[in-house]
Amino acid sequence: MTALLYVIALLWIVAGTSLIVFTEKTRDIFKRMFLTEKVKRLSFLPFIFGVILIIGAFFNRDIFWLIFILGLLATSKGVYFYMAPPQQTKALMEWWFIKASPETIRVMGLIIFVLGVALFSYLR
Repeated sequence: MTALLYVIALLWIVAGTSLIVFTEKTRDIFKRMFLTEKVKRLSFLPFIFGVILIIGAFFNRDIFWLIFILGLLATSKGVYFYMAPPQQTKALMEWWFIKASPETIRVMGLIIFVLGVALFSYLR
């Protein structure tokens, strides 16, 4: 389980760094990967990440609450994308991939990077 948490931390560090440094290029790559009409199909990704984080929280007592809360947030995001009306999820995805300013994307990249570094540094 710790190995999966290391993978998630590294993915967050890479994604956060690329969103900060290469904002538009990374945004275009993520747009091609995730901007789709079939959001319900993609909703399993945050749900699975959330379940891994929740289970991993019980194996790492030092940062239990951080991992557990991030897992709950990710799981609820997956449930939301699965159950929300399609026009609402489409509007949210279009805002993120098309209308959000580069500064907003960079701040989100910074948050993702910090969470990845925090998770990576506390894992043993």
